[in-house]
This record gives sequence, C-alpha cells and structure tokens, in this order.
Amino acid sequence: MKVKKKIKKKIIGGVSVMAIVVVVAGLFVPGAVSKIKEEDVITASQLEKVININDLATAEFIYDGIADKYNEKNPDKVECHIAYESTIKVGIDMDKVKFSIDEKNKTVTPELPEVKINGVAVDTKTLSYMPENPKIEINDIIALCKKDAMEEAGEAPELYQTAEKNLQSAIEVLLSPILKTAGYTLMWE
Repeated sequence: MKVKKKIKKKIIGGVSVMAIVVVVAGLFVPGAVSKIKEEDVITASQLEKVININDLATAEFIYDGIADKYNEKNPDKVECHIAYESTIKVGIDMDKVKFSIDEKNKTVTPELPEVKINGVAVDTKTLSYMPENPKIEINDIIALCKKDAMEEAGEAPELYQTAEKNLQSAIEVLLSPILKTAGYTLMWE
C-alpha cells in the first residue's frame, strides 16, 4: 500500500524567481523603454526578445515522498521503501511565448505554452530506507525517487496553477514598462 504523499509549496522559490525577473528587468527594460514612444508600433518579435529567458522556472516546490522499489523477479513484491525530499521546478520555455497584438485597441495578449516540469533534484542527505541498507546502487535510488516525484507532480494541478500565475506576473513585470510607454495594455485570456 502506497503512503499518501503531500506536496508543500515553497513560497521562497516563487519569490526568488520574481526577484530574478525584477533584477533582469531592471537591467534590460530601461534601455528599451527609453527608445519607445507612444506613437511607436509594438511588434510581437520585439516583445519576444524582451522576455527571452530560456526555461524559466516560475515555481519551485519541496516534495516529500516515498518511492517503492519492486523486486525484479516478483514485480508485485516491494523490495524496499525509500523516503526522500526533492525540489521540483515547474516552468516554461520562454522562447515559445507568442503575442497577439491588436493595433486598433492597443492591446497585447500573450499566448503561453504549456507549463511543464523543468527538473527534479533529490536531496540525497534526506534518503532513508525500510528495510535499512538495501543493496541498490545510489544512481538507481535517485532515478527511482525522481520518477516518483515526477509522477506525483504530474497529478498535482496546484503546481501548474501556481507556476502559471507566477509566469503571468513575470511577463507583466518585464513588459509593462514598455507597453505603458507605448500606450498598450496587456490582456490575458
């Protein structure tokens, strides 16, 4: 019987991502804003260049789980249980964000790609086993724990919802100075 697993949101991850976005925006956006006037036309390619940050992790979560190692000869028998702690990063490839621009109404609507898991890191210091000292290679243990964390994260819609909200905030931080200067409004579908 599998032990019910819980995912704890790590607010610090979302806050740190936003802090990085603000720093990046502080470095690059002022130069772009100073070149844009209200009568200028905004293009989708200009906006895509402003937010060009590959694989932005828009949410980071701590996951405490228990992975089951099954016996290779008898796949119905659990050989050992592995308790672990992992960090799951969820986000998107920012290169895939597209924009629809309505010149008449001066609105910009971002078209976001699907939020995905960018990575899972297992904290090897937190590993514990039942029964103790199983005869399993550490690489196999880490792979098993990562697979378990990915499966559990795939079944947790709140991870993706939080990542999407953080993503929208990041895009707003990056684009609002440029759009405001040019007289455009950011719209979400």
